[in-house]
Amino acid sequence: MKEIIKDIYHVGDSGCSVYLINTRSENNLVLIDCGMSLNMIKKISKIGLNPMNINHCIITHFHIDHIAACSDLKDLNKKIKFYAHNLDAVPIEEKGHDRKTAAMWYGVNYKPVKLEKKFKGEVEILKFGEYEFKCIHTPGHTPGSISILLEIGNNKILFGQDLHGPIIPGVSDYGEYQKSLRKLLDLKADILCEGHFGIFQPSSEVQKYIKKYID
Repeated sequence: MKEIIKDIYHVGDSGCSVYLINTRSENNLVLIDCGMSLNMIKKISKIGLNPMNINHCIITHFHIDHIAACSDLKDLNKKIKFYAHNLDAVPIEEKGHDRKTAAMWYGVNYKPVKLEKKFKGEVEILKFGEYEFKCIHTPGHTPGSISILLEIGNNKILFGQDLHGPIIPGVSDYGEYQKSLRKLLDLKADILCEGHFGIFQPSSEVQKYIKKYID
């Protein structure tokens, strides 16, 4: 568990990196993805945060390494609400998509969860406590992949979970992926929280990282 800046934490890595935001309100804690381990999420108690106060989880896309623990978290905390893009909603809310989600590769029996809201536009704003979560449709890795931009003080924090790809035949769209990378580059984020390769800062390092994947 690592504090990145005030109110933003890297919970740990289990399948993917999981991030947590303390909104300092009745809405309290927000997760970016769940990863694959509920036990890892429970460890937030070591720094005085309560997993029962995780009221929201924004899912960046439908791959199993980002969603496997969602159902277990829901069993623990009935209050939690999940959000994702409409184009990735079906494999999150239904069984039977183990090839698409890669559950079969990991040998995971995925338990679906219902979404509180399905994003349909290019940008959706979720306001929790003091913060606005700008959910940006960034297709390519999957049809409904999203990235999340959060501004705290003078910092723009970008959660670009699978910004690196990969491009998967039958699921991904390389042309859309390239367009999405350029969209993210234009945001000029100060901090990038990536899903598998760590945290990049300052802005020059974020730009450098994104550019390495652009043709």
